[in-house]
Amino acid sequence: MKLTSKWTLWFVLVSLYAAIIGGLFYYNLFKFVFDKKLQNEMVEMVRFRAPLLVSSLSARPRSDATFREAEVMKAWKRNDDRIKNLVYLNDDGSIRWHENTQFIKMSYSDYNNEVVFDTPVVPMAIRDRIPKAVMFDDGNYYDMAIPVLAKDTVAGVVNITVSRQEAKSLIRQSMVRYAVGAIIMILLIGGVLYLFLLLKIIRPLEGLKDGVDAVSLNRLELPYTPRPDEIGDVANSITALLGRIKEDVKGLENVEIMSLEKEQKWWKTILAVTVPHGARALVIDENNNILYTNFEMNIKKQGSVHLLDIFDGRQQNIIQVVGEAMENPTKVLRGNVVNKNVKCTVKAVQLPDDAGKNRMILVLEPEKSL
Repeated sequence: MKLTSKWTLWFVLVSLYAAIIGGLFYYNLFKFVFDKKLQNEMVEMVRFRAPLLVSSLSARPRSDATFREAEVMKAWKRNDDRIKNLVYLNDDGSIRWHENTQFIKMSYSDYNNEVVFDTPVVPMAIRDRIPKAVMFDDGNYYDMAIPVLAKDTVAGVVNITVSRQEAKSLIRQSMVRYAVGAIIMILLIGGVLYLFLLLKIIRPLEGLKDGVDAVSLNRLELPYTPRPDEIGDVANSITALLGRIKEDVKGLENVEIMSLEKEQKWWKTILAVTVPHGARALVIDENNNILYTNFEMNIKKQGSVHLLDIFDGRQQNIIQVVGEAMENPTKVLRGNVVNKNVKCTVKAVQLPDDAGKNRMILVLEPEKSL
């Protein structure tokens, strides 16, 4: 997998992970904010009318609601669609006002047995003297109990069942906005990072790759524009390596030339002793190139001289002898050939392999006339 693919995959995975974690955080934040807003609105609604409620509760404690109290309760339920149910209680839990008049003056326990309160939020509010809210029905409603205080004592309680649909709708809208914003942010950051990666890393690496591909033994140089960064440091290291390789190649060439000259002197001495006077001897390497001869070759050619440059393809006998010698190392093979209108006996022997150097000696001896 290439660097761009890996970067894209990791960026997508990290972005999704961050978006999910952020989504969970913001969902709970939105839920807290909008639910708290809903609860505070209900509490402020009751506190705004608290002086009226306190005066009525003080005048007629543990009785049914006055006309003004009843009008307030009806107005709350009529003007706010979020309120699904409202019960007004005295400090002892008895029903002070209910839209169904048959429940008025009913005790808390009797009402709970007959109708059932959604949650035990009323006793909690009376006990702690602070507003309480409990979510129920799979999060669709809040059961709220807001105590009405008179000189730090609970004079009555307003029990409100309020819908969370509006809060849930606000939460959904906020999460949609968050998702859109997160996607736009990821695309913007990803685009900027991709451009940086493309311009500062990918293209310079591709240029370095093209430069390395252009290197050959004939041209041990790296065609690459210097850069003052890590990629430039890699290019400098490759250039330095090519310089060392060039020096090593030159050293090997010098060693090979010296070795060839030494080998030619060695063959000159051996052939001078072993080859009869007047015979022509050739030393051939593994590529059938002429390595050494004990006679002057009048061939004008650049580079190595091949065996066929001396003996053309029509002289099948010598080619056959050479071929058989190659197939039978250390065995002396003989044949006849006409070289410059002179009949010669050909002797060829393939010497044993010496450290990867295959050498063949070819001797042409003129036949003596009877």
